[in-house]
Amino acid sequence: MRLKKISLAAAAVSAASVVGVVIPAGSASAAPVPTPTASVAPATSRSAATVAVYVWGTNVAVRAYESANNCWNYPSTSCRLLGRVTKVSGQATCQKQGQSVTAEGTTNDWWTFLDPNGSVPGGWVSNIYIQGGHKIDGVPDCA
Repeated sequence: MRLKKISLAAAAVSAASVVGVVIPAGSASAAPVPTPTASVAPATSRSAATVAVYVWGTNVAVRAYESANNCWNYPSTSCRLLGRVTKVSGQATCQKQGQSVTAEGTTNDWWTFLDPNGSVPGGWVSNIYIQGGHKIDGVPDCA
């Protein structure tokens, strides 16, 4: 009978590891406890594919994309400031037209949704500060 209990306990532990639950030590009959899962990003219409880009500017604003100020549909300098980046590589998800910005001797109304690799949360960056021109080749338009 003891052999069956050990085999049952081993099977429970093996099954638990496959489905991602934790069985407390000392008892194979305890109910499985779910392990914490990663938080889910806010639902947006952004594509999952990303393109590597380079922000060449210094102290460049990264703006929020929340719907409260219509920032997903129309990126602008009115969108909440998430942080600033300087000469950083990041992953661009998509780009879209928004507020026209004039800086560094040029005017541009294209913005890229950028994940600056953990330095600040992902958000909108004016294409003026992203290497590649007015509209960045290879970065898809946002839906």
